[in-house]
Amino acid sequence: MSERQWERLGSVTGIGFVVAMVTSVFMVPSPPHIDASTTEILDFVTRHRTALLSSAVIGALAGIFFLIFLGHLRHVLQRSESGVEALSPVVYGAGLTTVAIAFVCTLPMTALAFASDSAEVTTNSGLIRLLYDLNALGTATIMIVLALFVAAASVAMIVREMEAPILGWAGLPVAVVLAAAGVAGFYNTTHQAFWYGLNIVALLAFAAFILAVSVEGLIAPARASRSVLAPREAVPST
Repeated sequence: MSERQWERLGSVTGIGFVVAMVTSVFMVPSPPHIDASTTEILDFVTRHRTALLSSAVIGALAGIFFLIFLGHLRHVLQRSESGVEALSPVVYGAGLTTVAIAFVCTLPMTALAFASDSAEVTTNSGLIRLLYDLNALGTATIMIVLALFVAAASVAMIVREMEAPILGWAGLPVAVVLAAAGVAGFYNTTHQAFWYGLNIVALLAFAAFILAVSVEGLIAPARASRSVLAPREAVPST
């Protein structure tokens, strides 16, 4: 398999990630507000137990797709940087951190759904509240790290370490929205429609950004290394 074919495969995993991520998020109805009672939370988790557990499985698949896509992205950046690493470590590190946090942060809600038929959990209001709040705070943390990932990838496009600089300029406001939604998530202890809507917008904008990068990688060749190896001039013998 040629390098170009591997690059196309990497782009396909980006599309697979977007499909799996969006499916994972929207296959479950909107959860109760952050200030909902533990009774409402428990009722939601009990009624949608199978959907929540399935969402966690599909979310894990999305994480695997994103890891493969991230490796592809790092390869493209490193080749363009010609060994002088600039943005590729930031993009790769932010991406890995996001996946790690996402895997951990799916556990509180998944654990709540998994144990929704256990009296030790369902009768413990404090535990229900803790798990639910951990899920909200985990989402906020993911948003902030994703903002760094999108910002670094966008700058790489703008300085032409990657193709399609216009996507880089489009990605910068996506990073701002992600950061705003993430920071707000640490302070909003009551439901506010604006910030809830901003979270949805940020998620869909991120999905659109990754989808655009992946599709662009499929239809256009990746940027060749800036240090194209040219034949060395023969050194005259003495």
